[in-house]
Amino acid sequence: MTRKLIIVAIVAMLAMGTSAALALGASPQATTDATMAQETTTAVGQTTTVAETANVTFQNQSSNGSAVVVERVVVPEGGFIAIHEAESAAQMTETEMATETAMETPTAAAGEAAQRYTAGAVIGNSTYLEPGVHENVTVQLDQPLEESQVLIAMPHLDTNDNQQYEFPEADEPYTQAGQAVTDWANVTVEAGAAVTTTAAGAQTTTEEM
Repeated sequence: MTRKLIIVAIVAMLAMGTSAALALGASPQATTDATMAQETTTAVGQTTTVAETANVTFQNQSSNGSAVVVERVVVPEGGFIAIHEAESAAQMTETEMATETAMETPTAAAGEAAQRYTAGAVIGNSTYLEPGVHENVTVQLDQPLEESQVLIAMPHLDTNDNQQYEFPEADEPYTQAGQAVTDWANVTVEAGAAVTTTAAGAQTTTEEM
């Protein structure tokens, strides 16, 4: 009887030892899984941050007419920033109004009704912009502006991945809710003025001698 009790006790101890060994063997794997999950969560969070919604900020500015500066542009998939002429909605047909991006901008004179503009012809575009956020992007215009006017900035995709701006054959605009992402600015043309940016990123106007 005593021998049976001893054998039973030994078997029980062996069983407990096996369970403990299994439990200890599982712990490192559980820790690894938790770490992987944390790394995955972090990676996903970083991707979400990088893939910010496309947008553009185009501020009123002075220029000598040869270039303009776009204060900030976000191109999640890379692309370009294009500068479009602003056409008065009153000068467009109903068909053109239906197919163009329209926006309202206040007129210079106080008390006048808001003026509607649509994005017209492209008059300049940036070089290729890598995916992400870009600030103080200088865009050289194809032809110098001869007078002060409203211009429209519009980020475009690089749809054929050749880093060459080829709109309208390719490289359509970034859109939200079916509308092109845009911003407008009053560009004041001043003789001898040049649009520049400071080290801090602020926009200044200098006079050429």
